Amino acid sequence: MGRSPERQLEQLQDRLQYRFSDIELLRQAMVHRSYLNEAHDPDLESNERLEFLGDAVLGAVVARRLYSDFPDASEGWMTVARSQLVRNDTLGRIGRDLKLGECLLLGAGIANDGARERLTVLSRALEATFGAVWLDGGEQAVQDVIHQLIQPHLETLTVDQIREDAKSQLQQFTQSRNGAKPSYAIIDESGPAHDRFFRAVVMIDGCELAEGEGRSKQAAEMDAAHRALVSLQEQTA
Repeated sequence: MGRSPERQLEQLQDRLQYRFSDIELLRQAMVHRSYLNEAHDPDLESNERLEFLGDAVLGAVVARRLYSDFPDASEGWMTVARSQLVRNDTLGRIGRDLKLGECLLLGAGIANDGARERLTVLSRALEATFGAVWLDGGEQAVQDVIHQLIQPHLETLTVDQIREDAKSQLQQFTQSRNGAKPSYAIIDESGPAHDRFFRAVVMIDGCELAEGEGRSKQAAEMDAAHRALVSLQEQTA
């Protein structure tokens, strides 16, 4: 016999090493949009708003951690590192380790299609969980949760080598689907010579995928690649 939803959320809090004051926030973080059509509850919300919040919180916490832990790293390197740490594959595997799939409320169709193990679904649920922790316990609480979950991945980073950057990931993603290779262009530069700001665009076969920005051409291109990758992964989720 399966565990009750209450027991599942209780054990999830143990794995997160965080206890919610308002358990309904964690429960909402587990509601996939596919579940709404079957719940027959007009007041029920999906986890998408929490996911939006959690994504922003995660980006800020990871950026601050990289800034503190790697004082000699360039902006371009930190852009690559952040992309690696917050990509769907990394977050999805963390979500799998946390057994988020067991706690998710899913529509029957997507549940039967293996969504509980799908990295994109788990990644979004994890971001929603971060949003829930932030609302429930504030900045320090969500920092503690994020730090302990990403620590093993931080330990694999060095300034000299990163396994895969966002541009490499995007190229692999697009070539595996249609054989196309992304191209990049700098579309705007601004600021004084000592403090330039760049905007870049990434394209496939002349079609724009995303724009990015940064204080170097490399950082702007990396940001564009990351944004394109997120958008494409969402479309194929």
